Amino acid sequence: MTNEVEVTIFIWREGKWYVAYEPTSGVSSQGRTVDEALENIREALELYLEEKQDVYPLERVMITKIKMKFPQKIMNKNF
Repeated sequence: MTNEVEVTIFIWREGKWYVAYEPTSGVSSQGRTVDEALENIREALELYLEEKQDVYPLERVMITKIKMKFPQKIMNKNF
C-alpha cells in the first residue's frame, strides 16, 4: 500500500538546465527539460525516502510574494 502526498517543487532555469528543488528535504536534481527535471527529482526523492529511518518531516512550505523597489538600471535591463 502506498500513500501519496503532494510535494512542493521549485523549478528554475540555469543555462541549458532546469533545476528542481524540494525545500523540505533539501533534495534537488536537474534535467534538460522541465519534464526531465521533474522525473529526476521524483526519483531522487524516492531514493532519499528509502534511506530515511524517521518519518518524513512534512511541514507546510509557504510561498508568498512581496513588493520591493529595484534600482532603475536593473528595471530598464530586465523588465
